Amino acid sequence: MAMVYEALLLFGPLLVLVFVYSFIVDFSDRADPGLTTIKRIGLQFIITAALLLYFAWSWANGRCTLPMQTLGLKLITSAGDHLSIRTAVMRALLAIPSVLFGVGFLWAIFDRDSQTLHDRLAGTRLIYVPINKVI
Repeated sequence: MAMVYEALLLFGPLLVLVFVYSFIVDFSDRADPGLTTIKRIGLQFIITAALLLYFAWSWANGRCTLPMQTLGLKLITSAGDHLSIRTAVMRALLAIPSVLFGVGFLWAIFDRDSQTLHDRLAGTRLIYVPINKVI
């Protein structure tokens, strides 16, 4: 549920980012067709970088995204501490293939602690915190 909510919230800002990028690099019909592949790769890189920055910043130092806050979810390390920026970046990078290919969620079905593969590899844990309780 959090992923669907996150996708709905990020759709607008990513659309603006794509519009600005397309305007700057001229993705029009009169642009050089030989550069189209490079422009697409650049767009994919910018979107990926923006998402990595968003999630890494949102997860580090005890923060959480709006969908996580709404659903009462919190990310902690296996030791129970807040995530450092390095751990948050590592989790975000590991989550890309885990989410895209569905491996992480299949892993969670068979994991003894119901952790996704990217959580297991990054040393993090997603916990439920009742909304009216502060940690």
